[in-house]
Amino acid sequence: MKDDIVTKLNREFAEHIASERQVVYILVEVRKLLEQQNVLQTFPTLRMCSNWAVHPKLNHSDAQLVLGYFDAYELEHQKSGITVQEFPLEPLQSLMSLKAFRAELVKGLAPYGVNVDVLQNDVFWQSFIQHYAAVIQDCPLEAKESKTQLVSHVLCTAWSKEKADVIFPGKRVIQWNWKLKTGIQRENFVCALI
Repeated sequence: MKDDIVTKLNREFAEHIASERQVVYILVEVRKLLEQQNVLQTFPTLRMCSNWAVHPKLNHSDAQLVLGYFDAYELEHQKSGITVQEFPLEPLQSLMSLKAFRAELVKGLAPYGVNVDVLQNDVFWQSFIQHYAAVIQDCPLEAKESKTQLVSHVLCTAWSKEKADVIFPGKRVIQWNWKLKTGIQRENFVCALI
């Protein structure tokens, strides 16, 4: 069964990504492979991004992952005034820019014979992200508080291609908003993706 999934993934990765359908299919097959190997939980951003493609609300560990990164930022921001761009915690920046998604795809698939070289190709990745953003555009990611100190809610939306092209021609945009338990809303932190 593992070999069948690897063959399917290699076949998809040999094609140009031209549709949302391809991205969803790839994510489903990736999850099947990594779940069968009992390693999906070791790739939290990959798991979260694949869940996002099919579920607009996060709970359990996926929600805690997202909220935890923003909570760590807010704790440091309130101490020092540091901005999101200056914040040294790599997981937050990698999550928001989807760099961790790409890195975990490569790391998760390589041991099983999947041709991950294509994922490291920026042209392929740009097409993949363009279509991934179209998939998640219809379902904003929402994570709500359970064990955080400051952040109670994170909402993330993908802009439509038309809206993104007005400000960032040729790129897709992910917008992150979060709310503190005090009611203060942090809005419109934007990541323009390749």
